[in-house]
Amino acid sequence: PPYAPFVVEGQGSTLSDADGRRITDMWFNATSLPLGHAHPAVVAAAQKQLARGTAYFAPTEHELALAELLVERIPSAERIRFANSGSEAVMMALRFARAARGRSTVVKFEGSYHGSYDDVSWSVAPALDRVGDASAPVPAADTAGLAGTEGRVIVLPFNDVEVLRRSIEARHDEVAALLIEPMANRLGLLMPEPEFLAEARALCDRYDIILIFDEVIAFRVGYHGAQGFMGVLPDLTTLGKIIGGGFPVGAIAGKASILSLSEPTRSNRVTHAGTFNGNPMVAVAGRATMEQLTPELFDRINASGAWVRERLSEICDGLPLQVTGAGSLFKISATGRTIRNYRDAATANKTWEQVASLAMLNEGFLLTTSFSGCVSAVTTTDELEAFLAAVASIVNS
Repeated sequence: PPYAPFVVEGQGSTLSDADGRRITDMWFNATSLPLGHAHPAVVAAAQKQLARGTAYFAPTEHELALAELLVERIPSAERIRFANSGSEAVMMALRFARAARGRSTVVKFEGSYHGSYDDVSWSVAPALDRVGDASAPVPAADTAGLAGTEGRVIVLPFNDVEVLRRSIEARHDEVAALLIEPMANRLGLLMPEPEFLAEARALCDRYDIILIFDEVIAFRVGYHGAQGFMGVLPDLTTLGKIIGGGFPVGAIAGKASILSLSEPTRSNRVTHAGTFNGNPMVAVAGRATMEQLTPELFDRINASGAWVRERLSEICDGLPLQVTGAGSLFKISATGRTIRNYRDAATANKTWEQVASLAMLNEGFLLTTSFSGCVSAVTTTDELEAFLAAVASIVNS
């Protein structure tokens, strides 16, 4: 022990476990359910399609409808390809970038998580005694079974303009892509500093490098995603989570000049096949979800998120605790150090975060074990007040 609760049902913002407990969900399947569990519009769309069949060896109009909706919303999107997870979307985005530029190296940032593909499973959460100098991080494997980074991956510090500029200027002739989270989940749901993101875009333009935004989580920051919020456009965007309406999904959106490399007539074709790519069940549930996520709804849940962060900051005032996040998302990090990058975030007392999140579960609220959470469209004011009261009780105990 402690043992994880085995969930048997989710309705709205409430989970019911096998022991009969009712738990208020504050993470909604890793942020993927902005409408909450079993939203009537999503359930109706999925049930209607279920009666017609779950998968065909053929395209459907449903994937086209979802694609058109997403291309309209994502400022940088001209085309889109569907996949089955955010990890697969990242893998394919890097494959497209390498094919388009004829180079092999990818730049990622220390502390950023981009799924389970080998070439991004470096320096996700390394011990500080393994990371090397802050200006020249040493790539650290996040899992056994990786082949190495030589000629494939460069790891740089997040939010460091000078190191980014110096590294790209020195090695631009080998770099195919620059991969950035416009909201870095593992760093505390932290958005990049504007000058850092602007410099990344400028360097990619100068040296013909493909800028990729990983918006698998960040797309729920607003109606036009994180790129619309921050005003910097990538060449490719990876998506997942909310666009599938609670079903497994991924997508790569971006410039037609890059994604057209998948066309069968191309001599340098990028192949991408999958039994469930563009699956009709996923497409109808995703479309039903996205249609509910209007600008007005985003404004409402983001206002709730901002209010929660403000109240949490008041609760944590004077303590070595820091509240971060954006949109409808929030996190408490157990450090008094201002978080700008991984090495700041790594000073947090992870044991405190884990124990505090377990205490919150005992109080009936589900968060991550690092004390991250989010607000959904169905989270009520009473639930948020009860959540904040529980946090205050635990923090002050």
